[in-house]
Amino acid sequence: MHNMEIRIHTCGGSVETFFQDNPPLAARILQGIQSRSVFSGDIITIAGDYSLTTYVASRVNRVDLIAEDLPLWKHPTDILDVVELSEDAFRERSHVNDPARLERRRSPKRTGDFAVGFVEVEMTGGDRIFLAAKIKVPLEAERLQRLHTLFSAPAVYFRLPQGGTSILNLKNLVRLTFNPGPDITPIDAWPAHHLSRRQGSALIADAAD
Repeated sequence: MHNMEIRIHTCGGSVETFFQDNPPLAARILQGIQSRSVFSGDIITIAGDYSLTTYVASRVNRVDLIAEDLPLWKHPTDILDVVELSEDAFRERSHVNDPARLERRRSPKRTGDFAVGFVEVEMTGGDRIFLAAKIKVPLEAERLQRLHTLFSAPAVYFRLPQGGTSILNLKNLVRLTFNPGPDITPIDAWPAHHLSRRQGSALIADAAD
């Protein structure tokens, strides 16, 4: 264990960074963290040699942990890995800007196969996070339940592309968009298509002519 960095992202858009360069203290911090309970208390407090900072837990969107030997928390069943992407990488890999290449929700998937799904997450305050999730395709009747399980917990964690882990406060979740979405449609879903940025620009141009 070497230096540890902690980044706190608030609902207001601020990001503050803290560090601990004492390996035993960094290890003690990590030993006391459980991904699902980080936001369960009323406050999150960080005490340095010269200052003490307290956050209202419900007003924190995410906590990033940058260190070696991070805990290996488990995802729900059939969720193998979740990693954050840049917005550009997300749009390129999910084809959201190229409707002709988008994968339909009801594309056939065999139970036991591996698949990658892309998730856009919007949080309180407008912050958006772009994720790629590798899953083992469960039984057809369980697919929607698996996705709901991942984002129905108090918090979800994912890998950071540059190394480290982030824990997301799902109590501040505003919106989820899955690409492709699950092949089973919720019975209360409204049947309408997502207007892409490119399609929206074309409609505005047509209206102006």
